[in-house]
Amino acid sequence: MVAVLAHAFALGQQLTNTSLDALAYENGSIRNNVYTNECFGFSLAIPEGWQLKPVGADGKATHVAKNVLILMVLDRHHEGAFKSQIALTAREAGGSVVTAQQLVSNAVRAQIDGDKNFHSELVRDTYAVDYGDRRLFRADYKQTINGDPRYMAFVYTKFRGFYIGESLGAVSPGELEMAASSLQGISFQEDKSNPKCVMKGDDSHSGGVIGGVLSSKPPQPEIATPWRVRISSGVALGLLIKTVPPHYPDLAKQKRVQGQVILQADVDENGNVEHLKLISGDSMLATAAMEAVQQWKYKPYLLNGQPVKVETQVIVNFQLAAR
Repeated sequence: MVAVLAHAFALGQQLTNTSLDALAYENGSIRNNVYTNECFGFSLAIPEGWQLKPVGADGKATHVAKNVLILMVLDRHHEGAFKSQIALTAREAGGSVVTAQQLVSNAVRAQIDGDKNFHSELVRDTYAVDYGDRRLFRADYKQTINGDPRYMAFVYTKFRGFYIGESLGAVSPGELEMAASSLQGISFQEDKSNPKCVMKGDDSHSGGVIGGVLSSKPPQPEIATPWRVRISSGVALGLLIKTVPPHYPDLAKQKRVQGQVILQADVDENGNVEHLKLISGDSMLATAAMEAVQQWKYKPYLLNGQPVKVETQVIVNFQLAAR
């Protein structure tokens, strides 16, 4: 993914400030450690501990495909050959009806299906995240190369007629979250294109996913376009058609441990629980709660008449009988 960028581009001096008078999408500026691009209409603070790398010999954004730009590359050094990296990119939507959510889903699946030289697996399918008062969509996957894992993610939104966001690569899940947290420093202007801004010439490559960057070949919405929406625990409760009570652990009973276990549940289009994450609750009860909820069954949740994946919270109560 973004690790490929290190081999594909000569990463030398720091990005230089460029004049905004040119009104070119390729021209951004960095002042006080903040990248700003008036044409794309956003700014991003460079997080502490990350090193800025240029993506073009002239210090401007680089085309990796037609109307696809790498705006900025950041990395964190680690022992070994692989570094945690952030590639800030923008891809022209060109009137495409493909949503940012669909684009991210297609991109991560293309990476997984297209990896022939090493093993890749989906860690978490597309879900919504909010940064800079805007909804973005993220999907995570893991690559294993010669026994070494690499943790990857795409995080994108659709803004001013472009898909804007980051392609992330890291050496651990914790480092991946640190890379993703860089988007806490993003700020968007008005979602209205500037008619004076133009896209200059490019050195286009072929379409597809290039080095983990979303390329110019428009993904088709009918192919690998899973949706995920978040619903309340109350709505989810109304969809339940099968529950399995949890086994109360003997040790928890002996120690009089009781209370609630709260889980985050991802439910697929068929109503099956496909992923659980512990939010809160005693560790002595958590495993029993997860084993039970994994067997629960829901009615499919319909969006515009179509079943979609959902994310919700599940509360499992453990209550001991009074002595």
